[in-house]
Amino acid sequence: MPALDAAPAADLLAQYGGIALILVAGLAVLAYFVLIIAAFLGSLTSRLDVGMKLVWAIFIICAPFLGAVCWFLIGRRSAAATAR
Repeated sequence: MPALDAAPAADLLAQYGGIALILVAGLAVLAYFVLIIAAFLGSLTSRLDVGMKLVWAIFIICAPFLGAVCWFLIGRRSAAATAR
């Protein structure tokens, strides 16, 4: 029985594994930017007063990921409470 050559399979995996990694990384970067833009626009269109909108917008610009996450966890609740 001839031995199976694993080299073509490894080359194929390396080729498509690299493409998959680039695709996943690209989708992660896209999701990151969508999160930041959604938080920024959400903070600017909220029912908070102008001063708090400015504070949230600056926080989202200075610390994009942390600011966006904090906006969705904390800021939207305070905006909803202000609207009542």
